[in-house]
Amino acid sequence: MELMAGQGNSFLLFTVIHFALGRSFSVLFAILNQMPVVLYFPMALLYDYVQIPIYGIILEKSSKRFFPVRWLQKKADRILTYMNERPLFKKILALGDVGLILLSALPIRGFGILSGSIVSFFLKKGKARGTILLMTGSFLGIFIIMGITKGVIWIWNLFSF
Repeated sequence: MELMAGQGNSFLLFTVIHFALGRSFSVLFAILNQMPVVLYFPMALLYDYVQIPIYGIILEKSSKRFFPVRWLQKKADRILTYMNERPLFKKILALGDVGLILLSALPIRGFGILSGSIVSFFLKKGKARGTILLMTGSFLGIFIIMGITKGVIWIWNLFSF
């Protein structure tokens, strides 16, 4: 437990968790380790904001075949296949911009900034509009995760003796 003793170590672990496992797990980690909201909320938004242009550049380069990235192409193909097989994805994408916000906000496997970036790219939302939609989803997604986690903790405390 020494590793999580200091605030700096929590910050480092939060960062590693966010980029390795995603926003849901990093915010969950922050809440369980009682990190201040004023610290982890902007960090999660910033980390999501940093990811959007990186994914966008990789998608643009790989779509022009100058810089093929097999991993991202496979991920994009998997997401598109997954979207075609799942009625939930079809319903969400039928909502247009609101659907893209939900895609990047909901803490469900297969949703998130990467999936939202890929869908935004293929729907040709543009850099500015796509970023605004994805960041709105990230903002709402953090609140959703906070609410779920706080609710579970409250119920756990209610039934613990």
